[in-house]
Parts: sequence; structure tokens; C-alpha cells
Amino acid sequence: MPRPDGRLEPGQPLRGAISARAWNRAQDAADLVLGAYAGTEGSPGSPVLKPYTWAYCQPSVTVARWGVLAITGVAITPTSSSGGATASFEEMPVLTGSTPDATTTAWCVAVEPIESGKVGRVAVGGVVQLKTADLGKASGAHVLWKDSTWALIRMQSGVVRGRFSAPWNKGDTATVTDAVYSGTTYANVKNYFANVIGSGSKACAIAYVGTEWILIAAECS
Repeated sequence: MPRPDGRLEPGQPLRGAISARAWNRAQDAADLVLGAYAGTEGSPGSPVLKPYTWAYCQPSVTVARWGVLAITGVAITPTSSSGGATASFEEMPVLTGSTPDATTTAWCVAVEPIESGKVGRVAVGGVVQLKTADLGKASGAHVLWKDSTWALIRMQSGVVRGRFSAPWNKGDTATVTDAVYSGTTYANVKNYFANVIGSGSKACAIAYVGTEWILIAAECS
């Protein structure tokens, strides 16, 4: 009887003894060691990890390598049971993606070109390359370096400097325009703290906390 972990007993013949799952796991391990995955590179036995982590994504639009996608959900939603959907989610969750807009707070970067409806690798955390023209789509990213063509960003929702139209009362939401990347806006930013009086365009700072953008500082005069 085959072992549940797919390994062989001493003296057991190889033919017919290895399951597809065990063989695929062996191939995955070999790919990791030999640097065949996009997340590794280097000579056999000494893989060098690239500075980002990645997942799979099925987008609804075609995205070029180093393009930004809004994360809209998962392709297979797990259920409360231990059926196929849950097993698939536990083994390898696949994201779904679309074109980012002003409401996007969860996003990823394609590390390879992905056609619409196809599945490809995307960076979801860490430090990753990005075209400078797409910085406005990566809301809250920490820019480590950039020139006119390329940028290197840390994929985290940080603090954004922007402008809003006063007044902005406590408990209300407002739209904030990015003061650094022209044309980028953040919708439904919540003011939890105090009324901001006055009128006209005012400077502010916002941060992504939990699942929403919130106001953390505002020009008062």
C-alpha cells in the first residue's frame, strides 16, 4: 500500500509506486533548487530569492509585465465545507484582477505578461519593479527609487500627501487628490477625528488602515 506522503519503502519498485501528487511535489522542489521559478535565480544548490512574494492571478484585462492590477477577489471561493473549492483555496488561491481606478486599495504587480482570462504570476508583497507611468495606479506604495522610466517600490499602503475640498466634518468621507502623482485620487477617505473647517482646497495626509483610507492630518487655516 502506498504511503500517504508519496515516499517509497526500501526495496519497493519505482514503477507504478509514485502518485501524480508526489511527482509534482518533487518537480516543484527541483524547480525551486535549480532556480526555475520566477522568484529564484542562481546556480544549482544556491538559489537567490528575488525581493518580492508572488501569487497567481486571473485578470479580466490584458496586463503587461510590471503592470498594476486591482485585486477584485479570488477565482475560486472557499466554502464552509472541506469540498473541492476549499481544497483548491488551501492548496493555491488564485486572485482575480481588473484595471485599477480611484477606489482601488488592494492591488498587485504582474511579474509576467498575462492575457485576459489567463492565469499568471503577480507580486503581492515586498519590493518590486514598476514602470514610472504606472505609479499612480499603485496607491500608497513606498517609492524607493525612480527615474523617468522605471521605479522600485515597496508594496505597502503607506502615507499619502494629498489635497481635499474643505469643509470636512468628523464622520464624513471625502475624495483626496494625490499631491505627488497628478491624476491619482482616493475615494471615500474617512475622517474619524475632528471637523476640518474653512473652504477651498487644503493639504492633508491620509493612511491606509485595516481596510480603508483615513485622514490623519489636515491643513486647518
